[in-house]
Amino acid sequence: FTITDDSKDDYQYEEVSADDEFSLQEDDEDLSKALQTIQEQAEDAQILALQSVLTSKKSVSEIPEAMDDFFCNFLVRLGMSRTLDCFQTEWYELIQRGVFTAEDSGLVPTVYTRNQQLEAENMRLRKDSENYKLAANKAKEAFLKMQKERDFHRMHHKRVVQEKNRLICDIKRLKAHYASYEPVLKQLTEKYQATLRQKMLTSLERDRAVGQVTGLQATLQNLESG
Repeated sequence: FTITDDSKDDYQYEEVSADDEFSLQEDDEDLSKALQTIQEQAEDAQILALQSVLTSKKSVSEIPEAMDDFFCNFLVRLGMSRTLDCFQTEWYELIQRGVFTAEDSGLVPTVYTRNQQLEAENMRLRKDSENYKLAANKAKEAFLKMQKERDFHRMHHKRVVQEKNRLICDIKRLKAHYASYEPVLKQLTEKYQATLRQKMLTSLERDRAVGQVTGLQATLQNLESG
């Protein structure tokens, strides 16, 4: 808790002159001062009470533990329920008979309570350590699995790259091979076109020769008939 000084707030106070017609009269001024004094005293008392509570407050763990409570908690922690029942039965029986009072047993020394707290904290830390080890092992297994998958995909990627390079080399070789055939194909195309023209001329000559032969045969038949 931090107690700030009220005089350091951002409010701008203005001075009131004695001649101001709105200033308080003498009786009213005394009454207001008395009320203000009472309010300030109440606030001071509240602040002092709060400070005393804060300074005198002790943790529950620092309060000494009674002897019977210590034994009961010890037996409960070990799970010795039958021993606990016997102890409580004999304890309250002796108290009821007046052999001794609950105050006679006294309090457990702070060192035993502190050792008990340290033991509980040690157990908690061991449990946390085991949990962290399990989490670390799971993370390690997941990491190894991801590493294997990474290596597998890396090998697959290398194989794909090698196949791609091989295909690129084959395509280049085929392009060079087809490029060497291009002049031959051009030459064959020219020969085909020349042969086709020659064939057309031969067909025309053949048709003309057939026409001449037909005409000669007709003339010969006319001469024979005449």
